[in-house]
Amino acid sequence: MTECQLTTKDFAIVKTMLDRLAWSGGPLVALLRRKLASAQVVFSNEADADVVTLNSRVTFSVDGGAPHTRIVAHGPMDGMVGQIIPITVPRGLALLGLRKGQSISVDCGRGATETIRVDEIHYQPEAARPAITAPEVDPETSIRRFPVLVFSADAPQTLGAQKKIRHSSSNGDDPGPSAA
Repeated sequence: MTECQLTTKDFAIVKTMLDRLAWSGGPLVALLRRKLASAQVVFSNEADADVVTLNSRVTFSVDGGAPHTRIVAHGPMDGMVGQIIPITVPRGLALLGLRKGQSISVDCGRGATETIRVDEIHYQPEAARPAITAPEVDPETSIRRFPVLVFSADAPQTLGAQKKIRHSSSNGDDPGPSAA
């Protein structure tokens, strides 16, 4: 059995997929069970950089054929034809959790199998996320200093100030909510 590494989020999604599809049987259900049985579950910040996670951009080959580069996604996305491979199909699910250089054999249905190999991981969201660092400690006072937001482009008003709502009408009476 091919071991895989799944983040807690990816594991939860795969588990939910199995819960929803278990009644149907078939190759995807068998692969879901296989993934869950062989999974090493880690927090997102502990995922190895050479492992395919959701939204990773990977190059893979099928049965030693020509390489394909796709983004492993949760489901089909409009306007991204040929750029993604959803985990709702056997090839996409097979890639999830594999390491660079690792292969897995997948039942395609109708008695056929194919071997999928991860050739390269170009982008993995967990590896691209900046590391969380501990707050700085002032050596003189031993007090932790946390970063303070001093300006936000989204908030042109003074930070911390309450926004005021002003109602107005021509006769000074509150018109109430609009019917639109």
